Amino acid sequence: MSHINNQTQDLNSIELVQDLDHEAAATVSGGALFLSDYPFNTGDQLKISGKYDSFGSFNNKASWYEVTGDKDWYVYADEYRKGKPYVLKAGTKGNFYGYANNNWESAEPKPEYYP
Repeated sequence: MSHINNQTQDLNSIELVQDLDHEAAATVSGGALFLSDYPFNTGDQLKISGKYDSFGSFNNKASWYEVTGDKDWYVYADEYRKGKPYVLKAGTKGNFYGYANNNWESAEPKPEYYP
């Protein structure tokens, strides 16, 4: 005979259960893209944790990047994620050089159904 426990348990009382805000949940699920307007992350920084149609005043200013989490990211030279994407690999960081330096206006995590 089985015994069923009908007692209600508060989720916060269960070990390893946390209440995450939207930004933290996005970071955990897909990571984030950090951009800086100077090389070696020495300037102002923009954190992106989802699709961004435009970086606004940060357009064409990124000189450094870091990708956290386990997803690659696409950055685009045009607003609204138009044009050919430039891929930033998961877990990487570094300075942009040449064409890639100061050239990005929008971004998104790489969709899982694309190779």
